[in-house]
Amino acid sequence: MQAIIEARRIIIYKNRKSYSAFPSLEILDDGTLICAFREAVRRRFRTHIDPTSKAVIVRSLDGGYTWNPQTRTVIYEEEGCGIQDPSVRRLRDGTLIANFFKWRVGTEDEVPQTNTRIRGLDGVHYAWTEGTYISRSSDGGESWTRPVKVNSPCGDSTATSEPVLELPDGTLLLPIYGELPGDETPRSMIVRSYDNGRTWKDPSTIAYDPLGNIGFYEPTLLYIPGSEKILCVMRVHRRPREEHGYYLYQSESRDLGETWTTPKKTLMWGHPPNLTLLRDGSIICSYGYRRPPYGVRACISVDEGESWNIKDEIILRSNGLDGDLGYPSTLQLEDETILTAYYFREKDDITHIALARYRLK
Repeated sequence: MQAIIEARRIIIYKNRKSYSAFPSLEILDDGTLICAFREAVRRRFRTHIDPTSKAVIVRSLDGGYTWNPQTRTVIYEEEGCGIQDPSVRRLRDGTLIANFFKWRVGTEDEVPQTNTRIRGLDGVHYAWTEGTYISRSSDGGESWTRPVKVNSPCGDSTATSEPVLELPDGTLLLPIYGELPGDETPRSMIVRSYDNGRTWKDPSTIAYDPLGNIGFYEPTLLYIPGSEKILCVMRVHRRPREEHGYYLYQSESRDLGETWTTPKKTLMWGHPPNLTLLRDGSIICSYGYRRPPYGVRACISVDEGESWNIKDEIILRSNGLDGDLGYPSTLQLEDETILTAYYFREKDDITHIALARYRLK
């Protein structure tokens, strides 16, 4: 196991009336840390589709040691619609870009006849996706623009779980997943913005299985300076579906996302992934570990993702109650401290946002 020093567990946000999940960390120009996440009403049963769910952020002014719930700000909420998997990224000009997708909840006769994903909920109510949306902030997340729908060939089935990637020329790449009309399983894709996230076009497929045996979900992107390589790691599901999930897959692009290598299986088991470039040039991939012992893990690559040191896998948590956890988001501070946010549930049964603050030997 990779040696960790100065490890500390911190609560970012915990509310006994809320089910809080799917965090995304970012650091502002003045050093303030923000964490975006999905907050929904806490129910007797846990669900990832809830019409009360909204995208919110909270802040830390001391490097992640403490988080003030009074700083909670709503990015977006909509009556009758669940806001899902919010992610946030600070661009070089200071603009914050938040991306998320929507679950609309209604009755069977309200389900649209479009290219969407449909889930039955309780025999009476259904949920269907309404695509992926972008909201922007120019004041450090204090206020947000009205969300704009992302133009995607996957239509309303388009979902997202990781933040945009800003290339050196200012082009933004948004990692998405969904189904084109006629697809048997989801594909991972990117769409591009040339105007700071106001409009989106020029899609490229990262990974798709034309045989329909593997679905590629929840891609995360990392640009590697010098080599100009873009690395993508993805969650997958196979048919027939296994109980706990699968090994992560990865692909790479050498032409700024136009084309991608055939996806290959890594030795990292879990989902979904999050990629972060560390200050020494190595890469950390963090992921939920949704089988016993349930928790959150990470792995290091020192060769731009060509190999992963699974022998020294980093175990950040291993005491989860079940597989409803994870969705980590990692960043590194100037002093080389690493922060990994994730969602978790302990014996008090309150699903909350937590943080691992640590350094590697």
